[in-house]
Amino acid sequence: MFRAGGVAVGVLMLAVGVVAVWLHFSPSTSNLTIYPTSAVPLAVLSTIAAVLVFASLRNWVLAGVSVAVAGAVLVTQVPLWRASPPPAAGSPTITVLSSNLMVGSGDVGELARLIADVDPDVVSVQEVTAQAFTRIESSPITVKLPNVYAVPGPGAVGTVLLTRAAQRDQTRVPGMILHNLAATADLPGAPQTRLLAVHPGAPVPGAGHGESAIADLGVLRAHIEGLPAGRLIAVGDFNATWDHKHYRDLLTGGIEDAADQAGAGWLPTYPTDRLLGRPVVGIDHVISRGFVATEVKTYHLSGADHRVLVVRLSPR
Repeated sequence: MFRAGGVAVGVLMLAVGVVAVWLHFSPSTSNLTIYPTSAVPLAVLSTIAAVLVFASLRNWVLAGVSVAVAGAVLVTQVPLWRASPPPAAGSPTITVLSSNLMVGSGDVGELARLIADVDPDVVSVQEVTAQAFTRIESSPITVKLPNVYAVPGPGAVGTVLLTRAAQRDQTRVPGMILHNLAATADLPGAPQTRLLAVHPGAPVPGAGHGESAIADLGVLRAHIEGLPAGRLIAVGDFNATWDHKHYRDLLTGGIEDAADQAGAGWLPTYPTDRLLGRPVVGIDHVISRGFVATEVKTYHLSGADHRVLVVRLSPR
């Protein structure tokens, strides 16, 4: 009886790993798959547990299968833990920051102090209401980053792009659910860099919302693919994790994920307003072309449901 129960538990853990690998590569647009895909990294623990269970039962066939599945799950995560070659010595450093204010409720004063500490060149702020933008305008943020492209709005719609360098060619990314902004700036060692302050729609519960969110990522991908070749930085709340195929589809044409480049590993950023403030999914990202990320960190922001993401980039 004990042995049968152990086999059943092991098979269940093994099945979690098989499903996780399928989810990582699945093009599904349903909320039924989008949500569990965010938990794929946890399947590493499940499959390792399956190996241990079957080994303890001396069921070497299922133990071997579990080792193979555990290896497959690990393969999906290895890129996030393996750093790219570092930039050349003496390369300039560009600091990029992303913050989601949770419908304007994030503490702008605290964000201003963080910005003073990390000294970013580019800042993308999402879910900026008119009231929140007023607080940003009157804060030290716009002293340090005086070049501002802002399209605030109700609820989660508004976005702001702030830079130390002057911006030009400012435009909204057309056809997206929320305000996604684009501009060009001359960054240290990286002139004419196209900047995107990104916030695709979220797969909130409800019929059709998953499909709409994935379609929004598709619009973003088409926009990026239509840009001229050259340096690019896109930063913000992508509402998708590394394990969502539709997010990884953005990583084409020389575009790379900062956590992947820096070997930062699994870096959850959301949600911080529940579960004892412990985020469980990583949906805030920096992706770029023509740069290598050397450091990726996150910071708590009071009143927000996302951790602030800070990435150090060097041109290459």
